[in-house]
Amino acid sequence: MGRQPAFDWTLFILGVLLSVSGLVFIYSATWVSPDPPGINFLDAQGRIGLAVKQGVFLLLSLIAFYFLRRLRWGLKPGTWLWFYLPAMFLLVLVLFIGRGPAPGVTRWINLYFIDVQPSEFAKLALILILAWLYSEESQRLTEKYLTALALMLTMLALVALQPDLGTAMVFLFIFFVMSAFIPIKRRWLVATALAFIIAAIPAWFLLHDYQKNRILVYFGLELVPAEEGGGLRPASALSTGYHVKQSLIAVGSGGWTGKGFLRGTQVRGGFVPEVQNDFIFALVAEEFGFFGCAYLLLLYFLLLARILALSRDAVTLYERYICYGTSAVIFFHVLIAAGMTVGLTPVTGLPLPFVSYGGSSLMTMWLLLAINASVHASSRRDYRRIRTRR
Repeated sequence: MGRQPAFDWTLFILGVLLSVSGLVFIYSATWVSPDPPGINFLDAQGRIGLAVKQGVFLLLSLIAFYFLRRLRWGLKPGTWLWFYLPAMFLLVLVLFIGRGPAPGVTRWINLYFIDVQPSEFAKLALILILAWLYSEESQRLTEKYLTALALMLTMLALVALQPDLGTAMVFLFIFFVMSAFIPIKRRWLVATALAFIIAAIPAWFLLHDYQKNRILVYFGLELVPAEEGGGLRPASALSTGYHVKQSLIAVGSGGWTGKGFLRGTQVRGGFVPEVQNDFIFALVAEEFGFFGCAYLLLLYFLLLARILALSRDAVTLYERYICYGTSAVIFFHVLIAAGMTVGLTPVTGLPLPFVSYGGSSLMTMWLLLAINASVHASSRRDYRRIRTRR
């Protein structure tokens, strides 16, 4: 029998700790007190609760991780089209048959028993596309950069049409981080960033009012309704700034050790909206306090440190860029999802990796871990080959 590929226990254990912690937090966020009191996995309508559904998604993700980590992801395919075409097909399809949380918003494709969010898997596709292009030796550096920019823009445009401003920001962050590691002249990156800043001015007028308010409230402002004369005014804690205000109360009331599991008054009272998704970090702060938040952030720090260590040991440039892209997407999600609960970043609706409710997000994160685990196996395999030759 052939030698089994090396298993990265550090990567796996950190992913499991984050995912299981997420199940606990989702259970608390959606818990409904039963009669008589006790454990309850049903929602207010008597249906299977979100924690159980997330547990099923986690099981499927672990199965996918087991099989995909054994593939030789370090073997670069013949073309980036293997990643680009499926992602583009799903991003176009969701615009026609997708559904969303509000009229005019299309983000999920319903498969009867599960909702799939194509933009989540598109993040994975973008990382693989950029890794392929930036590790290609047959193209000039500027040609690779411009091709990568064009492909990213086509994917970003389709995501913006959903509309999903938060995920569009993720695409930009992945692109700039991975591009920063190629030996291109810095003026190319600066010029691209300036072009996006200039393009943001006319793009502002294409945004929906709720998207504008999410950005304006970060600066303490909000739009005045047209029937009231239009314009801007200081953000009200009872209107546009409500979400952030309630989240700040939840975070501040947690103190050092929190109020205890299932005892968060802001969460139980329904004051913090979308706790299981957007504001789950506020729940952690209220029920588990500063130490609970520190525990979660420590796990993310260790996970990022492990992935960056894998990039150092990667055998090929292709694998190394995959590690860079993975680090970028996890870091940005944590920065925005945790920061918006305390008003440090605008409210964008980005999930906290492995923790927030969402099957597509959870599976995407585990697929990224599987690919990085394959990078580890590849580096160990190459190390054994060198030792054997000696």
